[in-house]
Amino acid sequence: MLKQIKPFSLLLFFASSLLALTVVESAEARCWKNRWGWKICNFEKPEADRKANSLVASVLAQTSNQTNWQLMPGSAQDVGDGWIIGTNPETYGYSIYRWNGSNWDKVEGSAVRIGGNPQNPWIVNNQNQIYRWNGSSWQSMPGSAQDVGDGWIIGTEPETYGYGIYRWNGSNWDKVEGSAVRIGGNPQNPWIVNNQNQIYRWNGSSWQSMPGSAQDVGDGWIIGTEPETYGYGIYRWNGSNWDKVEGSAVVIGGNRQNPWVVSNQAQIYRR
Repeated sequence: MLKQIKPFSLLLFFASSLLALTVVESAEARCWKNRWGWKICNFEKPEADRKANSLVASVLAQTSNQTNWQLMPGSAQDVGDGWIIGTNPETYGYSIYRWNGSNWDKVEGSAVRIGGNPQNPWIVNNQNQIYRWNGSSWQSMPGSAQDVGDGWIIGTEPETYGYGIYRWNGSNWDKVEGSAVRIGGNPQNPWIVNNQNQIYRWNGSSWQSMPGSAQDVGDGWIIGTEPETYGYGIYRWNGSNWDKVEGSAVVIGGNRQNPWVVSNQAQIYRR
């Protein structure tokens, strides 16, 4: 017996086919490799193709809404809470953008990692220099870092499980026990991942070992270690363990209620 095909499936197939034809026949590509070695291409399409692709965008938006991840415009290397590190190379990394509610506004400076909250994000550039947004410009901060969270950094001095961990005290960095390679979360209870993919959460006085393994970590969210189509599986903390969530990605940021992710195709999604 033939299986009935839903109208939406036919529409999605048609739109995907249209996108494939448009890209192959008329797009001019600008390609580069991101930090994970994946080849990323931006396609510049003639005006006629943009009209055809509006149908594709509409269908993809419906699909992403169905899976609770909303596809956002643009492309990124890293993502924070309403901020991204883009894919356009600049002197100290890549362009920086802030979400204005409907699109991305380019902000001065360039970097490779971003963290923190929407009002005062922190960045690290390709010279390991640290900056914090003061509301109108980037303020240079002391120290050097590999990764940055909200008032926390992963430093540059190698240790057993990655690099030293530091917390901002208002005027300088206090070294904290442990070592890691990734950090995320809020100032009170950050999360870290070390070079063994082990996960820890700060309980106010020490690092608490958490179940599972991760490539990157946010505020109660992780990018796991099982490869999937667009990176690795995504998981959310339920209070006692990790619930697998649809989709896959390579980096995660944002807050507990509304995380942001970036796939291995540099696509940006918000939940």
